[in-house]
Amino acid sequence: MHMRDSSSRTVDFSARGLVKSYGHGPGRVEVLSDLSLELLRGEMVAITGVSGTGKSTLLHILGTLDRPDKGTLTYKNEDIFKRDDGSLAAFRNQTIGFVFQFHHLLPEFSALENTLMPGLIAGRNKEELFDDARELLNKVGLGHRLEHRVGELSGGEQQRVALARAIIMKPALLLADEPTGNLDPKTGEKVFNLIRDMNHDFGLTTVMVTHNYALARQMDRCLTLRNGRLFDSGILQENDALAAFH
Repeated sequence: MHMRDSSSRTVDFSARGLVKSYGHGPGRVEVLSDLSLELLRGEMVAITGVSGTGKSTLLHILGTLDRPDKGTLTYKNEDIFKRDDGSLAAFRNQTIGFVFQFHHLLPEFSALENTLMPGLIAGRNKEELFDDARELLNKVGLGHRLEHRVGELSGGEQQRVALARAIIMKPALLLADEPTGNLDPKTGEKVFNLIRDMNHDFGLTTVMVTHNYALARQMDRCLTLRNGRLFDSGILQENDALAAFH
């Protein structure tokens, strides 16, 4: 397990007592149960667990795409879910970046245009935005593919565009939901290394859901979601962890 000194690191995001259920009556399923999590500024946290335990639900709540039934999410001591939907959307656009297993790029646009999109939505200066987007695409090795449309890019290239798009607004938090899950092992490792580079270069607090324990163990912390709560899985042996994920 890769560890960095956390003694002087600040807690920016803090989730407390998160509860999330789906359904009603006898069919009600509680996915998150009194879950709490503190994220240190700039750390990389892996979240693992068997399918259907609520990992994506947790990321959606951390990313303010969904609201919990109970509990709080604070950023710099502000309870974010006290905001109305419009204010919450603006916060999400400026503060949180997302990378999903399926890139969700807009096929009719080029790599550069897809990367620009969050900044255009936020009304940022277009000239500065273009410069930032070109720089980011260069960083992820796509400086020669700026004008290529999504269909002209490989799966790994598409995911690298999605990563550039996720950090164009210089977010405080990057959430990645199985970002290597749809890629072959070699390409997946390259994408993970880029996420780690961005974490280091921009001080991005990063939370990544993954079934790949070899990648998870390279991060600062590895947590397992089980029975609606998070457990420190840093003490697990690799064989035990692998058995738990399949």
